[in-house]
Amino acid sequence: MAVQIWIGEKPEHPNERRAITQLATQLARLDGLYVVVANFSVGGRTIDVVVLKNDGIFVIELKHCDGKVFGDVNGPWFVENSNQERKRINPGRKNPYNQVIAYYYALTNFLTEQRAQITSNRSVDVRAVRRVVAIAPTLHPESQIESDWKVQVLGLDALPLHIFTERSTNMNWSDSELQRIPQLLNCTRWDEIEHLVLSEVMPVTAPLASPWKWRDLLAQLRSTWTGQALIAVSVALLVMAVWFAASTRGTRLVTLPPIDPTLTVVVTGDAAPLNPNLPVARCTWNNGQTIARVRASDGSWQSVHAGISADALLTLQQVSTCDGEIHVQFQINNNTNDLTMQIPLDDAHVVIRDSLGTNYVIAVIRSQPRTLRVLPGQSAIGSVVVSGGLHPSATNLIISLQNSVLGDATWIVPLTRE
Repeated sequence: MAVQIWIGEKPEHPNERRAITQLATQLARLDGLYVVVANFSVGGRTIDVVVLKNDGIFVIELKHCDGKVFGDVNGPWFVENSNQERKRINPGRKNPYNQVIAYYYALTNFLTEQRAQITSNRSVDVRAVRRVVAIAPTLHPESQIESDWKVQVLGLDALPLHIFTERSTNMNWSDSELQRIPQLLNCTRWDEIEHLVLSEVMPVTAPLASPWKWRDLLAQLRSTWTGQALIAVSVALLVMAVWFAASTRGTRLVTLPPIDPTLTVVVTGDAAPLNPNLPVARCTWNNGQTIARVRASDGSWQSVHAGISADALLTLQQVSTCDGEIHVQFQINNNTNDLTMQIPLDDAHVVIRDSLGTNYVIAVIRSQPRTLRVLPGQSAIGSVVVSGGLHPSATNLIISLQNSVLGDATWIVPLTRE
């Protein structure tokens, strides 16, 4: 887990600084390296934010809008406040959709020109850059924006999840190659914000940071009988821990403790419950979160905004952590007229892990069905089971469908305790 922040110039507007800090803080909690490049110029354009990761690049236009947003591909965009007063976004300039399209061409032209300086991997497609308009602090649920597959429009609060889940199959950057890009853009590290982000994510306990302080602490403990007792107890606990580790060496399966019955499972997104009239256990999340996909002319699949007509809908329908097991239910909608979709529900295609890096192995024999088969124009539901509870310190579940006919899809389910 790591994040770097690079800038061409320090952003002048507080809202922009706040948005960059918020985005970087959320990305720092995810797996892998994320390079955030902000407020820089390329090809005669000044770009708000670009996020680089090993399997994707995202060019982002930030807009701070307190209210409902209205707009489409070609016309002007407006923000409407609580008094129903409308104000035009970008008066006299391109709308945000066309802005981010222009930024896309400026950035991809640069990557094409500098390709030899960045990577020797000829298979990397530098044109596979994702385009996003991010509304800060969030996209009002009553906003009406008609976009297309070229540009995603979402709230800043939903942006980290989008960056984490979306990937480009034709991109495979190394960490050193990712860091080379902002250097070639003549950007510098924004140390003050980067240190602030890292302190938020991984606070440091300074009093015990250096060896000599440890020695002083031990000397103080030895000088009193209570300190000597504490040392004795600590040594005994350490001996017991070593004995336990040695006695369980080679064990392949550890049964985790049952989930706390007060656990509440929630997920980002504004989908309505499948059946709001049914009582829902506090250890069950019952809101659907959908990823929409369209089939490109070359047969590959691309994610689109949920409001756009899609060839397939992949929905994480339910997550239950009751009774010391994890149950996950998916629904696939096949909107094509010529393709039968088949996804085996085994550990090669369904991956479940948590924020601590714990991998949960599904009990394949309990998958219903063993292979999820969806005929053209139909939908189907499948479920998998993990025969063991959540790790008690887990803060979220990361659930992925991998190596499927529809490409990879990932959902993040935050776990909160009351």
